[in-house]
Amino acid sequence: MSGIKDQQNIEEMRKRLYQRDFVAGEQTTRSKLSETNFDVSRGWNTNRPSLVTNPATTTPTNLASAGNIDIVPTSEETPKKKYSYRMIIVLASIFVFVLTVAVSSVYLFFGANQISAKNINLSIDVPFAIAAGEKLTMQVNVANQNSVAVEAATLIINYPTGTKTADAETRELYESRIPIDTIDPGEAINIPVMAVLFGEENDEKEIKVSVEYRVVGSNGTFFKELDPVKIKINSSPLVIRVNSVEKVSSGQEIEVKITVQSNAQTVQKNVLIAASYPTSFSFLKSDPEPFYGQNEWLLAEIPPESSQVITLRGRVNGFANEQAEIQFSAGTPRTDNQFIMGSVLTKTKTNYVIEHPFIDVRVVINQDTDGEAVINSGTEAAVTVLVTNTLEETIYDMRVEVLPKGNLIRDSLLNVPSGFYDTNSKTIRYEVSGMRNLAEVRPGETREFLFSVKPDTNQVTASFDISTNVFARRVSEASAAEEMVGTTVASAKYSSEVTARSQAGYGSGAFTDEGPVPPVADKVTTYTLTFEVEAGANDVTNGVFTTTFPQYVTWLNLYKGDGTVEFNPVAKQMRWNVGSMTAKTSKQLEVQVSLLPSVTQVGTTPGIVGIQEFRATDRFTNSSLNTTADALTTELSGEAGFDKDNGEIQKQE
Repeated sequence: MSGIKDQQNIEEMRKRLYQRDFVAGEQTTRSKLSETNFDVSRGWNTNRPSLVTNPATTTPTNLASAGNIDIVPTSEETPKKKYSYRMIIVLASIFVFVLTVAVSSVYLFFGANQISAKNINLSIDVPFAIAAGEKLTMQVNVANQNSVAVEAATLIINYPTGTKTADAETRELYESRIPIDTIDPGEAINIPVMAVLFGEENDEKEIKVSVEYRVVGSNGTFFKELDPVKIKINSSPLVIRVNSVEKVSSGQEIEVKITVQSNAQTVQKNVLIAASYPTSFSFLKSDPEPFYGQNEWLLAEIPPESSQVITLRGRVNGFANEQAEIQFSAGTPRTDNQFIMGSVLTKTKTNYVIEHPFIDVRVVINQDTDGEAVINSGTEAAVTVLVTNTLEETIYDMRVEVLPKGNLIRDSLLNVPSGFYDTNSKTIRYEVSGMRNLAEVRPGETREFLFSVKPDTNQVTASFDISTNVFARRVSEASAAEEMVGTTVASAKYSSEVTARSQAGYGSGAFTDEGPVPPVADKVTTYTLTFEVEAGANDVTNGVFTTTFPQYVTWLNLYKGDGTVEFNPVAKQMRWNVGSMTAKTSKQLEVQVSLLPSVTQVGTTPGIVGIQEFRATDRFTNSSLNTTADALTTELSGEAGFDKDNGEIQKQE
């Protein structure tokens, strides 16, 4: 009510100030003011505005008479503290947030979340075991038990190595991504999947299944994964059987038969057979020929319950009592690289032991005893076969067979002073009928067999191999069985030869020559030098041609030909990098130089280029080749139309 009363007092004061009948100077009765000091409070009373007085010096009555203001005496009690409306809003917001978090936590804890991955059920129905190469049928079930729909769902299936598609293309299959799109709440979808697994018998293969998805109203991607499913390979569509010897002497050739049998009810196509050889085994040949390298065969198809045979021949070289094994595997090749095994269907192996040879057999070719001789071109090859009885008993009726093979072995090139060369079988035989000392060979005794091979310089990559087999009986009776008691192999390669030629010319090459011929003292004459190198019967590599020039000859840096040229001005040496050359081909280089003869050389025929040297490597034998060409003088060839003594230095007129 105090607020209303204050308003009335203000209105009454306004009326007196603005009334029309007011007369200036009219005496108005006024209350006398008091000189009392007032203590003004810092705040207004919440009930009504008032002035706080000092009780000791004034009274409410005096205050009321001054300006007609109602004065309310103050009390000694402290005003109550008031809270800001902003603080109230903050506290209310915190309360609401805490309540929301608590409710959400309880909601999630009890599994009521609408986007929980636990509410996506994923299962797969597969057989426990399957035969390799047969179609595998799987049923994948995806169920959505969330209260909202699942969008952009994708089924992901990861397959083991070697899996192929079940269609006609039979592609490699590593991963399948099958789009499902939308799965409504409570909906379950069955997805059929087919593939072809490969592997060895009793292998276990793992298939991994997962699903990616999104939910309505969210951009996040969720993921659900199933534990890997294991499938056992209970049988293989292929079986490999190997037939070979178990004991072999060092240097002996052995034959290995690989039989690939089909156990499948369908045709097996593109079957890759791979062999892994030990270091003691050297591949010689096979029937059929390898598909790649010396250890892979590709069988186009094997009908049901049929088989194919691969016959493999090789030579064994090693130490006595050494054990080794040859491993074989069969499978399907990769679609992107048919030389690499994509999936292995079956494996097998064969073992052999290298026995101590009954007889020590050595082959010496031109005094080379390591079994790999390199013979210079044009040189006759003298072959000596040495057979020593290393047993502690005498052997009887020794027979030696030598089989020389290679592009250099021809009837007209073989010289067999003892023994018999059978031109039908291409075999050199040494028997008791021709060499009586073969009837009995006591322990430690050695027999020697000789023949030679003539050279053929026109034969490219000339070479020959020698395979020696020794047979004998361990007892003297003629009815006793004969057996192989020793074997060895050796090879010989003919190295190529290279040729270097050079010629000095004037006005007949690629450059224009100037100056007097014969040359004159203190006058410059230019010459064109032609260098030529030629390969022999084999290809050569790393060819380098070098020569030097006298100090009175100037290198003009003008050249034309094959390869690259370098010149050292200090040593005045030219280096021609010829590079590689095929057999029986040549390369040329033309170089222009200038000669400034001195008066002291008058009457002489000076040289203009030194001895030339050509070095290269024989690609076939990997041996070093070297040849030289004679130095050249100013004397030019008469066949080019120049007079005799055209290179003699003349005195200047």
